[in-house]
Amino acid sequence: MSVVNDIDFITRLREQDHKAFTRLVLENQDRVYTYLYRMLGNPAEAEEVAQEVFLAAYRFIGSFRGDSSLTTWLLRIASNMYKNRIRHLVRRRRSLEGCIDDKIERADYKPIGERPDTPESLVSSKQTEEALELAINDLPDEFREILVLRDMELLSYQQIQEMTGLPEGTIKSRLHRARSHLSKLLSGYLDGEVVEI
Repeated sequence: MSVVNDIDFITRLREQDHKAFTRLVLENQDRVYTYLYRMLGNPAEAEEVAQEVFLAAYRFIGSFRGDSSLTTWLLRIASNMYKNRIRHLVRRRRSLEGCIDDKIERADYKPIGERPDTPESLVSSKQTEEALELAINDLPDEFREILVLRDMELLSYQQIQEMTGLPEGTIKSRLHRARSHLSKLLSGYLDGEVVEI
C-alpha cells in the first residue's frame, strides 16, 4: 500500500519517525533517481543528488503543506536540486577548462577491455536507445524537464503545474516544442547528422 497521501504517515514524517522516513525513501527512491538521471545524464551525479533530495525532505518535511502528493513534492525538490547541480557543474567546468586532464577525459572513451564481444552486440535497438538519450540530453533544459515529467515520469498536467509553477498552457506548449525538437534530433542522430534546434 502506498503511503504518499496518508495523513498519519505525514504526521509521523513531521515527527521525524525514522521508520516512516525509510519507507518514504524506499517507495520513492527509484522514481527520484530515474528523474534525476534523465535530467543530469550521469548515474553518479543522479545518485548523489537523489541522496540530497531525501536529506532535504527529511529536514524540511515540516514545510510540506499537502497541496500536492509527497511524490510530487519530492520531484519538485529534485528539480530544484538538479538545476543547482547544473549551475555548479557549469562553474566547475569553466574553472577546469585549462586543465590538461579535462581535455583527456572524454565521455566516449572506452578502455580496451570494454570492447563489445561480438559485432552482433551492437544491435539497432541499442543504437536507437543511445540516440534517444543523446537527443533528450540535447534539448534545452525547460523543454527537457517538461518532456521527462510528462512522457517518462507520466505526471499529469496538474502535477507538473504544481511542481514547476507554470501555467498549463505553457506546459503544453513546451511539451509540444520538446517533442518536435526531440523528433528532429532523434532522426538526425539516427542518420548520423548534427541537427541544430
